[in-house]
Amino acid sequence: MKSSGLNLVFLLLSLCMLVAAAAAASSSVGISSAAAVASGTPPQDVSEYISEAKAAVAMQNWTGALLVTTRGTAWYPDNAELLCLQGYSHRKMGQYAQAVDEVSRAIPLDPKPVRFANRGYAYLALKNYTAALADADAGIALNATYPVSYGVKALALQGVGRNSDALAAMETALTLAPDSAHYWHIKGRILASQGDCSGAAAALEKSVELDQNYVLPWPGFGSASENLATLKAGCSAVPSGTTPAKSPLGWIAVAALAGAAIAYCPRR
Repeated sequence: MKSSGLNLVFLLLSLCMLVAAAAAASSSVGISSAAAVASGTPPQDVSEYISEAKAAVAMQNWTGALLVTTRGTAWYPDNAELLCLQGYSHRKMGQYAQAVDEVSRAIPLDPKPVRFANRGYAYLALKNYTAALADADAGIALNATYPVSYGVKALALQGVGRNSDALAAMETALTLAPDSAHYWHIKGRILASQGDCSGAAAALEKSVELDQNYVLPWPGFGSASENLATLKAGCSAVPSGTTPAKSPLGWIAVAALAGAAIAYCPRR
């Protein structure tokens, strides 16, 4: 009897160890295995994956959004909305090349201005200003009243040194969306890079007034409040007729962002 009891204990312990090992292996796989080979009937409709991903984005849970979209695209590999949400999540996590790849798969499936803007922001993060400008122009050709395309265009133009054209594009964005903290933020950066201290300060203060906590495009991108503090600490006005020196915000004026005008594919 004792022997039988010991054998039962050993059997239970062995089963527990196997279960624990399986759980550990499953948790260590992570997002990369979420798109395991899908066969049979999908566990849920594509709209449910999209809804779950949007809910995660709304909570700024980028890892969660990426997990949901990766699972969704395993079953629905040609769904443009899932692909764009996946690319958007990659960008928010600082994975810009992956973001470009995912959105590039979505655009031929369903080309929309928001999709070009989504990829354009990722190109800007990679400092590929020529590609970003091409995406901005493609979006504008599809819909000339979509403001996000002009935000991408302004930053792309700034990146290639066309400051006046960048400011003109930003003014168009503000005409279309005058209450966007995002666009006032960008206008401030562009003006700062041109040495217009007072104009830059006014634009950045307007951005903070509208929404000092709007969502920034990727990790490490300075907020309008931070930019304003930097501006006040060291901006030097440029005399009329001279070439602007690099301002305290010059290095960030060419960075891309989504901010209040978030460019992910499902709704914009």
